[in-house]
Amino acid sequence: MFLDKLKAQGWFELFTNTPIGCSQPDVAEFYANISVSEGLLSSTVNGVLIEVDARALRVILGVPAIGFDLYV
Repeated sequence: MFLDKLKAQGWFELFTNTPIGCSQPDVAEFYANISVSEGLLSSTVNGVLIEVDARALRVILGVPAIGFDLYV
């Protein structure tokens, strides 16, 4: 079911193709530290603060951001 959701959002390649994706520990740290406020997603990975909105996240990851506002 999780993979179906990734495919529907257009994020499947990001999480299953290691050369274009992120390492599991980094992704786990990102999600462990994530917070969303007023449409801004904030997290830290390896001590680095990351703040992005849906549009920037789409560009950075090269994936669709349609529906992001439904989750925040």
